[in-house]
Amino acid sequence: MKALIFQGKEKIIYADIPKPVIGPDDVLMQIKSVGICGTDLHIYRGGMKMPKNAIIGHEFSGIVAKIGKNVRNVTVGQRVVGEHVVTCGKCSYCKMGRPNLCTRAQVIGLHRAGALAQYLSIPASLVYPFPKSISFDEAALIEPLSIALYAVKESGFLLDKRVAVVGQGPIGLLVDQILTSAGAFVTGIDIRSTALSFAKSHGWIKHAINSKTESVEKRMKEIRIEGFDLVYEVVGTEATAEMSFQIARRAGRVFLLGVFSSPTKITMMNIIKKELGVFGSWTCAHTFPDAIDLVAREKVDLKSLITHTYTAADAPQAFVEASSYADKRIKTVIRFD
Repeated sequence: MKALIFQGKEKIIYADIPKPVIGPDDVLMQIKSVGICGTDLHIYRGGMKMPKNAIIGHEFSGIVAKIGKNVRNVTVGQRVVGEHVVTCGKCSYCKMGRPNLCTRAQVIGLHRAGALAQYLSIPASLVYPFPKSISFDEAALIEPLSIALYAVKESGFLLDKRVAVVGQGPIGLLVDQILTSAGAFVTGIDIRSTALSFAKSHGWIKHAINSKTESVEKRMKEIRIEGFDLVYEVVGTEATAEMSFQIARRAGRVFLLGVFSSPTKITMMNIIKKELGVFGSWTCAHTFPDAIDLVAREKVDLKSLITHTYTAADAPQAFVEASSYADKRIKTVIRFD
C-alpha cells in the first residue's frame, strides 16, 4: 500500500509499505480522508521527536475493509470514523470512565502508525459508523469536533451565557458553533482579522475582538461589563492564558484546551481574588457519537472549515503550504483514492 512517511524535519515522502495486519479485535480501515492538524504540522517542522519512517495523521475517515473474528460493532463496507487514542482499559482512569486520561495511552499518528496511508489497523472499539449524508472529508473532522464538544459539555447550562473563545483556529471555530447552537452569546478573540470575519460571517460569533489591534479589556466591558461567564482558551500561549483569566468575571470559569509547548507564567491572584474555576480539557472521551449526530442534524458545519484539499500523492506539498497558514487557510484535508 501507499503511505506518507515522515523522514525528519520538513521531509515527507509518498512510498510503498506493507499493508497492516489486524488482530481479532481490530478493524482494517481503507482510508478516504485525513485532516492535517496543528500537531501534525508541529511534527513536520521538527517540533516533536518522532522515529524515522513514522506515519502521522489522526483525523480520519474511511471504509471498513476487513474485521477481526471478534468484531461485532461494524461490518465490512461501512463508512466509519475512528478515535485516535488507544487506551489500556485496565488502569484506574479507564475503569472510572476517563479513557482520555489513561496512563498507558497510545495515540494513533504518534505512538503507533497513523492514518496518512491507504490502510489503517485500529481497535474496533474506537470505530463508529456515520451516515451517507456526511462526506468523507467532513467525517475526517469529527475528531476535532469531538475535542471541542468534550470541552463544552463540561460547561453545563449555556443558554444566554456570555462566553469568550480565545483563538479562532479550527478547534476554536468548532467551540464557537457548539456554544452558539446551545444558546450562548459568543465573542471570538484572535489576532487574525480573516479568522474573525469568517466566524462572524457564518453567525458563529456575535462579537469579534482583534487582540492585536484593539484593547480586549475595553471591548470586553462594552460587551459584558463584569467580564465573561465562561472563557475557552484554544491557543496555548502565556499571553492568551493570562488574557483568559483577566476577562473572566468573578466566579467565572476558564477552560484551557490549548496545547502549551513551554512552561507558562500566570498571575495567580486573578484566579484567587475572582474565585475562578479553572479546568483543563484533554482530548476527548465518549463524544464521537454525539459529534456525528450534531453534523448529521446540521447543527454544526464542518464543510465550511475545509478550505484546501490535496491528493495523497500531493500531500508532501500540502504540508509545505499548510505550514504557512496563508491563503485564508483553515483546514487542510488529504484524500486517498
